[in-house]
Amino acid sequence: MLSFFLPLLGRFHPILVHLPIGILVFAVILIFLSKKQDKTFLPAIQLAFLLGSIGGVLACISGFLQYQFEGFSLDTVQFHLIFGILTTAAGFFFYRKSKKTNDPSTLKWSSTALIGALLFTGHLGGTITHGEGYFTEVMPEDLQSLFGGVASSAAPLTLPEHGWEELAYYEEVVQPILNSNCQSCHNPRNKKGGLDLSSKEALLKGGENGPVIDFHQFFKSNLIARMELPRDHEDHMPPREKRQPKKEELQLLRLWLENEASFDLKLGAAKPEMKILEPFFQREEIAFYPTINLPSVAEDSLSKLRKKGFYVEPIAQGSPLLKVSCINFPDFKDSDWHNLEMIAQWIAYLDLSGTQLSDSILEEIADAPYLTVLKLNRTPIQGIYLEQLSKLPHLKLIYLNETNVTLSNTLSLASSKSIQKVFAYNTSIANEIEADSKSRLPFALEVYQFDLPMMATDTIVY
Repeated sequence: MLSFFLPLLGRFHPILVHLPIGILVFAVILIFLSKKQDKTFLPAIQLAFLLGSIGGVLACISGFLQYQFEGFSLDTVQFHLIFGILTTAAGFFFYRKSKKTNDPSTLKWSSTALIGALLFTGHLGGTITHGEGYFTEVMPEDLQSLFGGVASSAAPLTLPEHGWEELAYYEEVVQPILNSNCQSCHNPRNKKGGLDLSSKEALLKGGENGPVIDFHQFFKSNLIARMELPRDHEDHMPPREKRQPKKEELQLLRLWLENEASFDLKLGAAKPEMKILEPFFQREEIAFYPTINLPSVAEDSLSKLRKKGFYVEPIAQGSPLLKVSCINFPDFKDSDWHNLEMIAQWIAYLDLSGTQLSDSILEEIADAPYLTVLKLNRTPIQGIYLEQLSKLPHLKLIYLNETNVTLSNTLSLASSKSIQKVFAYNTSIANEIEADSKSRLPFALEVYQFDLPMMATDTIVY
């Protein structure tokens, strides 16, 4: 009838363990507040040590009962239990010591050892409930090592866009999912519930509650069933405060189980839907602007250019490359280029729209080695020297909207290996080019006739 009592008392451990910690810490604080030969706080210190130590006894008993009835393995809890008993004993030691002294300030430095024991014991308890490295796993790897943590090797699942069909389903899909979602609690050093999910052999062995794969009803296997429970369910895994698997990860686990949890299965043979794989494809991000190692232009040099009417700013924080615009300098003409010559090798974005430049300046612009975006909208150019821009290795976008550029001059850009798009709206090119000629160009040529609305950024003064 009363068989529930001991397991219930065990479940009070998380409550009982925090109370004595607070009381013992309070006792140490009072010690540090005591001045030499001052006995004002001594009765409170003695009482706090006594109550904290008695609470420690209750915490040790409830913790032992929780170990007995909640399925924890001995190697998981033994050090936490041992240090819990030692910490409780230390509490009684300081209670007796405080009874024999008239000067609590003499206990200041020795009592710090009790705080150290509380912290270490609490750390071991946190490891049991939240997994090893609970405090350090959110830190950068360097800090993890500094605080004694072990940098996690459980990288999230990634898949190649090509050749994913030949991946070993268990080794290269299932195990990485288990590693990134379950490793902190179910590994060789911290087998919560006696369960280790870090290898094929350990997975097949199961835990104290039996196997996690049901080879008679695969889709009812505990491996997936507990992950699919509502997050607020007491049996839901991983614990609510831990990283939760993505729905696509759960779908991949379930698909593996539906294929009889085969350890020889290839991913392609399971015929997964592409929408399940899409979030895990590893795509290499290519920077739009070149990545270079150049010293930044001195700020006083940039200030001088701004005073002359140029808008000059770095293209991104930490990059030496510059964005230059003449939006405040509509009278800019070829002779004004000498102002920009000294920073030409840093210019990645150049907007000369609405200025008075001529075709000759294109030869000067061609000396800007990292130029990536060039805007020449609403200028008098005809594109005579556009071919000079073909040698720029990083030039990707050219804007020639509302200019007098001709088709033949624009086609001279075809030798470029970097240009991706040329914008030539409201030019004569739309009437000159044929559809098949446009499709043979190595870059996209945007040519239409319509009124382009004026945007605020086209007229704003910086």
